[in-house]
Amino acid sequence: MKKTRLLVILLVLLGTGVGLFFLIRSHRTLTAEQAPTQVAEGDETKPVAQVQTVSIERKSISEKLTAYGSVVAQPGKTHFVAISFESRVQHILVSPGQLVKPGDTLLEVQGSPASLLQLHQAEATAQEASKELDQARKRFDMKLATNQELNQAQKAASDAELQLESLKTQGVAADDRIRSEITGIVAKVDVEDGQVASAGTPLVELIATGDIEIKLGVEPEDVAKLQLGQRVGISLVNNPATSEIEGTVRLVTQRVNSADRLVDVFVSVPQGIKLLLAAYVRGEIIVASRETLVVPRDAVLPDDGGYTLYVVQDHRAIKKTVKVGLQTDSQVEVIDPELRDGDQVVTVGNRELGDEMQVKVLR
Repeated sequence: MKKTRLLVILLVLLGTGVGLFFLIRSHRTLTAEQAPTQVAEGDETKPVAQVQTVSIERKSISEKLTAYGSVVAQPGKTHFVAISFESRVQHILVSPGQLVKPGDTLLEVQGSPASLLQLHQAEATAQEASKELDQARKRFDMKLATNQELNQAQKAASDAELQLESLKTQGVAADDRIRSEITGIVAKVDVEDGQVASAGTPLVELIATGDIEIKLGVEPEDVAKLQLGQRVGISLVNNPATSEIEGTVRLVTQRVNSADRLVDVFVSVPQGIKLLLAAYVRGEIIVASRETLVVPRDAVLPDDGGYTLYVVQDHRAIKKTVKVGLQTDSQVEVIDPELRDGDQVVTVGNRELGDEMQVKVLR
């Protein structure tokens, strides 16, 4: 009986020991599995941003103001073709835009009925004055007229003859051909076939080939940037394949044109340049130019009314608050005393960056 009880006690102790062994072993295994997770959870790793960078460059940058306009005649350089008596236009022989040379016929005219009547009256007056002069001489020879009366008759005859010769010289008596006196372009024909034109009325307007310039329209807020003598690159809008023409600002008007609400700016072009009148052109006015630190436009970000960029140093993005100067479509001048030529600035990925953030530069 005692042996049986002892055996039971040994079995119980043995089972308890085995159970305790497996319990301890299970606890150790669980602890070993959880330990890496806890370490990982406790490790405070910082994010690494992937970015692309470029070098800051010190080079020349020019800020340009783009404006559009047309080819016009220089003020006061239009040549008006007119005649001094009332006339009737018989034939117009030129068209607007036509190139003419000295001696080329522009149009044919003849005296109007009123001018012809004036001519006939002048002829009759001259004949009558000549008769009066003959009679005055006869009376003077007969001591029936004074020197004063003879002088008055002589003056009347001379004036009448001068008037008649003037009308004949002007071409009132016959068909007349009006010819060009310059090499130029027909800017405008002011009359039509059969039209009666008053004395002194412009018949044709000519512009010498060297008397053209460019008129550009500039926004009023940009006028403060303009100065006389600034260089302007002129290109034809409808023919972009042509070479750019370099002109200079000749005049900046101080009023807003009521037609297009822009300010007129006149640009001189070199002599010998052949441009079509009224041709549509684009002008790029260089308002400022200097050598400075330049970065791509994508590197500069607006920030609370200012501008920032990120410089990569020791694999970290350092935030810099900068001022911007001259600008083009692709580049910006940056102003900061700490920036240097060759510094690496972020151009791609900079919108997600923060100051001192770790970065990896992609090549």
